[in-house]
Amino acid sequence: MRKRAAGLGLALAGVWLTAGLVGFSREMGHWLAWAAAFALLGWLNIRFFSLPDRRARRVFGGLGFLFACAQAAGLRLDAAGETGAAGLVMCLGAGVCLAPAAGYAFWLGQKALCGLSQSPEGRMSARRVYGLCLACLLLCWLPVYLAYWPGVSSYDIYTQMDEILSGQLTNRNPLLHTLVMGGLYLLGQRFSRPDVGYTLFVLLQMAVMAACYAAVMRYLWQKRAPRALFWTALALFAVFPVHSVLAVSDTKDALFTALLCLLVIRLHRVYEQRELLRSGRFWAGFLTLTTLMCLMRNNAFTGLVLLLPVGLWALGRDNRRRVAALALSALALYAGAGNGLKALFGASGGLVTEWVSVQSQQMGRVYALYSEQDPDNAYEIAYYLPTVENYTPYTADPLKTFANVRQPDRLWGFIKLWGRIGLSYPLTYLDAWLLNTKGYWQLSDVSHAHIYSQGVEDRRGYLLLQSADGLGLSLNSRLESLEKLYTALLAGNEYQRFPVLSLLFAPATWLWLCAGALATALWRRDRRTCLMIALVAGSFLPLLFGACALIRYAYPFVSCMPLFALSVWQAGAKPPATAQSEAGE
Repeated sequence: MRKRAAGLGLALAGVWLTAGLVGFSREMGHWLAWAAAFALLGWLNIRFFSLPDRRARRVFGGLGFLFACAQAAGLRLDAAGETGAAGLVMCLGAGVCLAPAAGYAFWLGQKALCGLSQSPEGRMSARRVYGLCLACLLLCWLPVYLAYWPGVSSYDIYTQMDEILSGQLTNRNPLLHTLVMGGLYLLGQRFSRPDVGYTLFVLLQMAVMAACYAAVMRYLWQKRAPRALFWTALALFAVFPVHSVLAVSDTKDALFTALLCLLVIRLHRVYEQRELLRSGRFWAGFLTLTTLMCLMRNNAFTGLVLLLPVGLWALGRDNRRRVAALALSALALYAGAGNGLKALFGASGGLVTEWVSVQSQQMGRVYALYSEQDPDNAYEIAYYLPTVENYTPYTADPLKTFANVRQPDRLWGFIKLWGRIGLSYPLTYLDAWLLNTKGYWQLSDVSHAHIYSQGVEDRRGYLLLQSADGLGLSLNSRLESLEKLYTALLAGNEYQRFPVLSLLFAPATWLWLCAGALATALWRRDRRTCLMIALVAGSFLPLLFGACALIRYAYPFVSCMPLFALSVWQAGAKPPATAQSEAGE
């Protein structure tokens, strides 16, 4: 009886607080929706309190609290444009009231996954599965490549090619990526066909990505993953537009993510076979992959930094020296290779403006809201941010790109001003960061699809689908009907017309799925899944303080999710005694 009373009481309070966050409405349709929400939340709350496992209630209740707070904060920002002190209290209250329901929903998800049956022993060899999956991916991606021939060239290609053509290389974008793409572009330009050179790069990228994702499918097959998991993963890799479009794009995130998947597989293997830490072949493969991965994304090294303590914890006391040596060797090899490349090609380092995105957004928001009331601070902000009038809530690019911080003394002045203003406007600073990252944590957010405007005409929306005409890479579609369909879906954001399906396109969906996998691992004391997630999450952490929220930044979670699901399923399929004894190693 107490559980029912608590569950229904929290559901009623949660509905009331949520309605207050979005604004009360007296329309009958809204009252019916709130009544249905109360009934569903009440049932979920009661079921949550009925869970016999206290550890499960703690772990999933904590995750539910974070999830509910995040969704409540997003609704508050959508409705009022700011959180405010009262709004924050209401968001925290909604988090407390809705945490049991959200936590039980996550618990049901892991129960459904772990309840899947193991696939029977396959007659097909792993090598054949790899070949068939590789062919399937390439065949499914080929029409998209032909639709956007010679390839999508929308992201940093102008900056990268300017460096290649001028000979003034930098590491602002990953130098290795710039050299590979620029080298093939120059090869084509030498024969007066830069488009052919660029399409060679796209084909190379498609082949590498397809090979890596086929390796993921082979691994799922070898581990006898449930058929539902295997075929869902293959379908997503083959036809989910994010995979195919990024495979034919110039963005660095594509190759980085493909290599990251191979590393996650190796982490899964080394947890099951600790003797691999004594294998020179394993060391050589791991170090090669980590170096290439980090050279393809400048922030990837943070994944290795987080992997070190998690690896020491996950792989047992007897292997700590080898784990520490492996992680430190990977970091050292990456540093040596990166500095060696810069020295060899005379490249300079990255731009300091890349590290002041959040600070620029926070001071830009203060300027936008309080410049008339606080002219002295507004004047100083405008000195360090000359383009502060162009402030937009969801991307720091208009401000941080032109920030006056390139000299050490000005950078120090910028930091001091940022700290001093933050003491006067703490909630404004919080709102600026929340607005800049809400695409990563609010399921209903669409701001990530409007960062660079939206429209079929300029081909900018959820993904950028433009062509670098100034570099001789004009669009010459071989499949115009498919090109129009994808452009409407991904640049015109027509995918948002399908309510449930559109959740697949939301970056927040994949981050919360990862959070659910991590919560399940913590509940089951599953160190293997924690180890795998640490590398991906560590690589992503700097992006929470980056310029904006985009699906390509969350792309590693999309691609690695089948491997996380495999690990969670394996841990859930084991008897509790086996899982606990393994955790105590």
